[in-house]
Amino acid sequence: MAPNPNPARITDAMWWLWEQLHALEPRDTELGGIYARKPGYHNTRAGNAANNYSVRDAVDKRGPADKAAALDWTFKSAQRGDYRTIAKYMSRIIASGRDKRDPRLDGWRDIYGQADKDRHVEGWDCRYDRDITSDDSHLWHIHFSESRERVTSRANKDALLSVLKGESLDAWLKRTGAKPKPPAPKGTWCKGAYRPELRRGSAGEHVKFLQAMIGSPVDGDFGPATEARVRWYQKLRGIAVDGIAGRRTWTEINKM
Repeated sequence: MAPNPNPARITDAMWWLWEQLHALEPRDTELGGIYARKPGYHNTRAGNAANNYSVRDAVDKRGPADKAAALDWTFKSAQRGDYRTIAKYMSRIIASGRDKRDPRLDGWRDIYGQADKDRHVEGWDCRYDRDITSDDSHLWHIHFSESRERVTSRANKDALLSVLKGESLDAWLKRTGAKPKPPAPKGTWCKGAYRPELRRGSAGEHVKFLQAMIGSPVDGDFGPATEARVRWYQKLRGIAVDGIAGRRTWTEINKM
């Protein structure tokens, strides 16, 4: 493989990931791009507007400001309408994301691609654990966006490769010494969606989701700023103001 063509904008770890991806399907795949001067993760943090979604969360405010945080993996067979190979890899991504024990995608933001035979693009929001979709260009390439704080990390990319290669979660946990995700805390159900009661001192992915929904800085820690924002939201919605995201608060959020 060629050396990193743009070390000023592409980390060596990201270029290494491309080499590993290409080695998986050397005859069928090519690099669709890493750095690009356009809004989003393909651009650097410094190259984005301050309100762009790729630079708002706390994990995207860390890491080098001058490096891209996305990669497009293009499948020539999918460009011809044969989705078997791209679907093999993308379906593994979706399965990993939906597995509540599997932490291997936690360092990634979102991943889009074709996971079956139809013409609807599948995707997974790795940060907020939800299905997503995108435009039909992702029928022939898989787009990976990485948390900007992880762009220099090979371990984060190795975790992604473990999923793409079809390694079982248990085998990866044994190989790396990592731990599975803990079970979700007890909480409440809100219109078909599990929402735990969150208060000062809570932390984790549910807190990140809450913060994103109420417009609080997203860092996964329920501190004074998040509590103040919850109180503001409760007052706005006309419910009891206690700074705790419980059943009534989640019910109001679910209306958004």
